[in-house]
Amino acid sequence: MRSSLIAAAATLLRVTLAQSASSRSDEACAVIASELPGKVAFPNSTQYAISSNYWSDRQAEVHRACFVTPESTEDVSDTVLLLKSIGAPFTVKSGGHTAFEGGSNIQDGITIDLARLNEIKLSPDNQTVSVGPVNRWIDIPEALDPLGLAVRPHPRRRHLLFSGRYGWACDNVRNFEVVLASGDVVNDSPNANADLFWALRGGGGSNFGIVTRFDIVAFEQGDVWLYNPLYPLSSSTELIPAFVDLAVDGLPEDIDAHSFFVMTYVAELGGYVISNYMYHATPPLTPRETPVVFNKSASIRGSFTNTTLVANITTHSKNINEGYGGRKAWAGTSVYLREGSKQLLQDLVLLYRQHAEHLLELARKTNETVLPLFVYQPITANILEAMQKNGGNALGLAIEEGPLVHIQVTTHWETAALDRDVESSASKLIAQINSMAEDRGLAAGYTYMNYADRNQDVYAGYGKESHTRLAEISHK
Repeated sequence: MRSSLIAAAATLLRVTLAQSASSRSDEACAVIASELPGKVAFPNSTQYAISSNYWSDRQAEVHRACFVTPESTEDVSDTVLLLKSIGAPFTVKSGGHTAFEGGSNIQDGITIDLARLNEIKLSPDNQTVSVGPVNRWIDIPEALDPLGLAVRPHPRRRHLLFSGRYGWACDNVRNFEVVLASGDVVNDSPNANADLFWALRGGGGSNFGIVTRFDIVAFEQGDVWLYNPLYPLSSSTELIPAFVDLAVDGLPEDIDAHSFFVMTYVAELGGYVISNYMYHATPPLTPRETPVVFNKSASIRGSFTNTTLVANITTHSKNINEGYGGRKAWAGTSVYLREGSKQLLQDLVLLYRQHAEHLLELARKTNETVLPLFVYQPITANILEAMQKNGGNALGLAIEEGPLVHIQVTTHWETAALDRDVESSASKLIAQINSMAEDRGLAAGYTYMNYADRNQDVYAGYGKESHTRLAEISHK
């Protein structure tokens, strides 16, 4: 197979060097279809329609010359080798969970859709789960919950549960199987290709290769406790100080606890609300009991509703799942939790309201719906400590700088008419947050990659040392 692909690529290369990128893509699609029969989806086919299903409609609207749907790591390797030889533009889609156009799509190019790489395999000793890249974080607990096991979920789900004990998802990968730009397949771990292993832990996989398998740490875990009260936004004056105290002092003392909260607009409740999430990996004896770490936060009065739930990870994941369809945008930044952070986080609520009111007014004029969300998620001292294992990750977050809170600006809406306004307003809000934090000596500079807007310089927030090392590894 490899030799026939090289021969096909060499023949095609002589013909296509003078062609446009789109023509080159069309020719490449045809060659790959002949070499990998049944694994290329062309426009107007059923498989093309299936592969065009994205979490955000903004991605689905991009026109691809074709999708390649490999069934194995070898298929991925052969596809990369051919595309590199031809020079056809391509990108990779796994879960397709990026908000903006081109995140895992490419206009008039070729998208390698990893949908068939959906393995979930548990090791004989129950210590490692090998998963294909297309698996979503809802798929893995569905497989592991019946066995009393879990893995560390991805922070992209606003779900840092278990981070206090284990660190982030990238910190719990034992090994990456990767297809390099050369087409070679390598395995990266602390003991093999250690530089690439480090880079893939937060550095953005597409800069280094295509990950075709993750070997992830598994651990014993039963049901999880949740307390989720819903408050009017006016309660932020009590909730924010309690949240900061919890993040700085409480969560580091109880590594099985996690909390975050979400601000949004709910017309049915008459305005802006705060949904406060408190999780604990060890449920109390009865659901109505509150773990000591949450006593202060849970005692704040004035909530509209209070939800208490003891359930498995699958159930909790589904409850905060953001479904497919509609238009979505993300942007993010972070601030340190130091003296003055309580007032800063309170002042940011006003900035959020100005941003949300602007979008809601635009939506009213066009008779559509918009959902503006504002999320505070702590990155505590114990999380930072857990990130240091196995040589650390590429994120550049230092223990000595202290805990921080990541701030996520998320918007859901309906039509393309609001696209530019949403992105512009979110960018303005992020700039205002960064400016206010900088003036008060609280700007952290870090932006979580999967919450970033396409125009944000994520790597600059990793710090010079990490950024330089990533660049060096990517050019090896």
